Amino acid sequence: MKPIAAFPLVLLVTLVSCGPSEQAIAQAISETQAASAPVLPTTPTSKPPAPTPTDPPAPTATRLPTSTPGPVALTDDFSRDSGIWGECEVCTYEGGTLHFGPFPTSGARMQHNIVCEACGMVTNYRMGVDVTYIDGPSERGFGLMARWSDEELITYEVTTWQTLDLWRYDYDISQWTWINGTFSGSVRPGKQLNHIELQALTNPSGTVDFSLTVNGRTPIVVFSQPAEVGAVGLTLYGHAIEVAFDNFEFETDDTPVFPSGAPGSSG
Repeated sequence: MKPIAAFPLVLLVTLVSCGPSEQAIAQAISETQAASAPVLPTTPTSKPPAPTPTDPPAPTATRLPTSTPGPVALTDDFSRDSGIWGECEVCTYEGGTLHFGPFPTSGARMQHNIVCEACGMVTNYRMGVDVTYIDGPSERGFGLMARWSDEELITYEVTTWQTLDLWRYDYDISQWTWINGTFSGSVRPGKQLNHIELQALTNPSGTVDFSLTVNGRTPIVVFSQPAEVGAVGLTLYGHAIEVAFDNFEFETDDTPVFPSGAPGSSG
């Protein structure tokens, strides 16, 4: 936000001969201006709290897919190129898994995404994948791309430090916001395999609830997020890190599914 400065308004009046001297008038005007000079606020520099050590930077620009209407259910075991994914410059198929990264080192850390083009543009869905950390900086996040549109990018990321986080990048203001996250013993540390799932469901109020699941437990449910359509897929924060994905699952339907009760959480 840009601060709005309020400047004093000086009214000029006709002086009559019986008034104060010109020197006194000049001194009074000078003192009035000095007293009413605006004080500009300082620009805030605080960032939202987050359990991860470093905010991820702006994502790389990649072509978005066109909308794919209708119910969809698909899987990918990454034994070969299934044809459901968009362009990926640093992807290889090794031992029945998709290796993502490492990207060439540069001066800026980037958010790298792989779009599931066959999944289409969706609001309500369930998506899951097995992911294993291979190499690189251990604090970097990796996981599922929850939503990607012209306005925003939302990612669900886990780390080897046993954290899970939901991030949002706003393209209009070029800024990351930490939506929610926590340390959880449900996240297996180091190079152990983690199965993560993300469910997005429109609730009766017309907004979307995101359920973040890892290894069968749901430490976080984020309620009442804007209901927008977007692309989904896989994501990775940073250049030097490499992870392996396997057993991708995705399903969606045009009719929102509402749970029988309020989603619970466990940690």
